[in-house]
Amino acid sequence: MNNTVSRPQHKIGLFTLIFVTSALFMTLRNMPMMAETGMRMVFFNTVTVFAFLIPAALVAAELATGWPQNGVYHWVGAAFGERTGFLAVWLQWIQSIFGITSILSYVAASFAYVVNPALASDRYFIVTVIMVVYWTATFVNLFGTRFSGLISSVCVISGVFLPALVLIVWAFFYVKDGYPVYLDLSMTVDNLIPSLNSVKSLIMFLSFIFGFVGIEVSANVANEVKDVRKTYPAAVFTAAITGFVFTLLGGLAIAVVMPGTKIDLISGAVQALDRLCSIYKVSWFLPLAAFLVAFGAAGQVSTWVVGPIKGLWAAGKEGNLPPFWQRANKNGIPRNLLLLQATLISVIGCSFIFVPDVDFTFLLLTDIAVLLYAIMYCLMFVSAIRLRYTQPEVHRSYRVPGGNVGMWVVAGTGLLTMAACFVIGFIPYGIGSFPVAGYETAMAATVFVMTVMPFVILRFKRPEWLLTGP
Repeated sequence: MNNTVSRPQHKIGLFTLIFVTSALFMTLRNMPMMAETGMRMVFFNTVTVFAFLIPAALVAAELATGWPQNGVYHWVGAAFGERTGFLAVWLQWIQSIFGITSILSYVAASFAYVVNPALASDRYFIVTVIMVVYWTATFVNLFGTRFSGLISSVCVISGVFLPALVLIVWAFFYVKDGYPVYLDLSMTVDNLIPSLNSVKSLIMFLSFIFGFVGIEVSANVANEVKDVRKTYPAAVFTAAITGFVFTLLGGLAIAVVMPGTKIDLISGAVQALDRLCSIYKVSWFLPLAAFLVAFGAAGQVSTWVVGPIKGLWAAGKEGNLPPFWQRANKNGIPRNLLLLQATLISVIGCSFIFVPDVDFTFLLLTDIAVLLYAIMYCLMFVSAIRLRYTQPEVHRSYRVPGGNVGMWVVAGTGLLTMAACFVIGFIPYGIGSFPVAGYETAMAATVFVMTVMPFVILRFKRPEWLLTGP
């Protein structure tokens, strides 16, 4: 594999990388789902941190400092060869095509509170927002990583950290002022620990895990980071800790303010702010808060637009994609791949106009993304273990503590977690009257096709696909 590290003119610093990494997974969108579980969110969050977030952050940090090229493509490729590396980066990219729709729907639901809350359930409004936001994000990213990184930083600060901080502090004063607390604070086993025999508990565990996925995607811009071997680990760990703290406190704040049965899983954070605005008679603040929340989610979309595609482009430039898909603009952005991605998202977005059950479609797309991403993470964790033995001489400025045993424990924990998520992802929960067999068949068929597709592309690979320059 070609391990040459390019040196673009503009370099990404520590704080920009922290915000870019945070924007990949940190959002108020996860907080309502956590709030619905009540005090059990502490258990779910703790398991999520130790079973996934810490293993993913530690392993990504070691791999990024040992192979600081373009993320999972080079990591998995170094361990198992170019074809498997291409599969890994393909899965990282293609899952975002399915999964990003849920983020866009959250943007639409939040923005509805700026205009008219009733629009949150209007499918034409949702599709319009999806189109406008995604194509705008695509256009912005055509100006280069430096500009999109600035956008991500501004969006995360003003649209995630600020609204989350306002919500957390406001909920504190809500409790202090003696208003009713809807969160059951009893310290009983049933209230704190979910039933392991409950299908809903398994689904919620899956939701918590995949509320933090994407922390490794920022490695796709490793070539553009200043002193990547020091900067990347610091950025990943800072983003992981900050994201965990803010998300947990935000979930508790919503659970305190809103009855669990009335929390909307898409717009629950804005719902809580709406209730606080009503109680404290500052209704003028709600449209501003809703706009900031939508703005923050739009920034997350912008980060996802260019993150995975950078990795796919890196694989393409090594001769794994036809020349047309390797072309970049003067800012070093793969414009043709970016436009293809926007077109695919648009097709998926338009389908919601014609599908009778919108909620079921969202569920199906999200579950497909979960299954595809779980396979990619399994490849990443296994690669980290294998590289400890096959390439021990490669310098890693950060190493997972504990030697090879430590790597087995850390990466093995992440691997087992992702294997469990893959199995849980097939559970037909919330599909209504749709036939279980039909649902599982559709899921399996889609995962099979999406997994086989990169090998089909490589089957037609030609020597002339390997080009130099844009």
